[in-house]
Parts: sequence; structure tokens; C-alpha cells
Amino acid sequence: MPRYLIGIDLGTTNSALAYIDLTDPKAIRPFRMPQLVAAGETAPRELLPSFLYLPGPHDLPAGATALPWDAHGNLAVGEFARNHGSRIPGRLVTSAKSWLCHAGVDRSAAILPWSAPPDVQRISPVEASTRYLRHMAQSWNHVMAKDDAEHRLEKLPVVLTVPASFDDVARTLTVEAARQAGLENVTLLEEPQAAFYCWLAMHTPEEKAQLKPGDHCLVVDVGGGTSDFSLIQAVEQQGMLGFVRQAVGDHLLLGGDNMDLALAKF
Repeated sequence: MPRYLIGIDLGTTNSALAYIDLTDPKAIRPFRMPQLVAAGETAPRELLPSFLYLPGPHDLPAGATALPWDAHGNLAVGEFARNHGSRIPGRLVTSAKSWLCHAGVDRSAAILPWSAPPDVQRISPVEASTRYLRHMAQSWNHVMAKDDAEHRLEKLPVVLTVPASFDDVARTLTVEAARQAGLENVTLLEEPQAAFYCWLAMHTPEEKAQLKPGDHCLVVDVGGGTSDFSLIQAVEQQGMLGFVRQAVGDHLLLGGDNMDLALAKF
């Protein structure tokens, strides 16, 4: 058995990594990811903003995008990317997850940033997702696996969440992004189910016992890019309480990003 079990939420606007140390399996710990927070400055944060900035040849000083594990990095991911890129949106990749599930575009094509000028070399939604996952892996390895290669993220079991309404192409491309980031042992889990499992884990047996066979639970997940609905039914399985997912809502590109755009237009 590995020492650590990993959970990753690859979000539209923020991503996060949490883990269980099997030497103390009762505690779920968020991992504070080192990331650029200013030019040439790194700091740990519990969230990794899902933003990628592609610097121009002259808009940042030399070494501004260096990381402790990559002194020659030529792009920025995370907090600094979000903040600095907001001033130069033509070089900022945002909402890659929404593009990853957009059936109207070639999701493996270099289309981001969507509003980039001709001199900016674009990347695909898959590559953007790969960059976020690779940053998580590299930051974890830098902090948690310095002294033991067996603790490297590539070697650990990883549960990676996706919207329940993702189509098969989006799920396949998410797995491909994880593979390109070097992750070898990945299990996809639908986000509403992950939220439901979390609810079960965080409530007492007496509270959970209020659910009876035949009851239905509606999980509503309004995220940065999508609104996700799942209907879960409580059932009796071999004399014990079990749960079966009965239905998933249609794919709705109706999340925080979309509300921001609607308010801005209004």
C-alpha cells in the first residue's frame, strides 16, 4: 500500500488537492500548493487558480516565472497568472474546463486564449488541463517526496473529479491530460457523487440513519463553469443502507463564469 491517497478537484476557476496519510487515515488534509503569487515570488496556497499566463518576450523581468523545481519556467500557473493576466487578457488562458467539454470546437486544437492576438502561441484545452495537473504533481513532489521517490504523485492512487454531465469525449480528454501530466493511477469520480460521499463521511451514524430506503437525495453543484445535478436513491443492499445514482441533469454551462459574463453584459 502507498502511504498517501490523493484527491484532485480540477475546477474551472480553482483547483485543489487533498490527501489522506494512511499512517493517520482519519484526517483529510488539504495540500498547500507552492505557486507564483508575484513575479519571482512563490508561496503555498490551498487553492490553485485555474489560470495560465503565457508571457510575452518583454512584459516580465528575467526569472519572473521561475519555480523552485523549474528555474527556467516560461509560463505562470495559479494566483500570479490570474492577477497579472487580468491586465493582459490576450495572453491569459481561462475556463479551460468549459472548453474541454465544448462539443462545438476541436478540444485538442490550439485555441486558447480564445482572444489571443496572432503573435501569441496558443494551446489546447487539453494542454491547459495538463499544465494545471503537472503543476500539482511538481509542487507535491517538491514538498512531499523530496526524500522518498515512492511518495511522488505519479506513483500514488489519484481520484480526479469531473462533472457528472461531462460527455465521454470530455472524460477521455481529462484522463489524457492526467496521463500527459505523468499520473499513472487515476480514477474518475463525478463531482456530485464526491460531494455526497463527503456528506456521508462528515455526518454521524445517527444523522445518516435519517435516510431510509426509498428516500431520494438531490445533489446540486453550482461550479465555476457548470451547474450539475444528480439524483441519488437510498436502497437496502443485503440488509444495509446503500445508495444508487438514479439520474444526472443535462449539461448546463451555467456557473460562476457565465453569471459574471451575464452581469457584465447587463
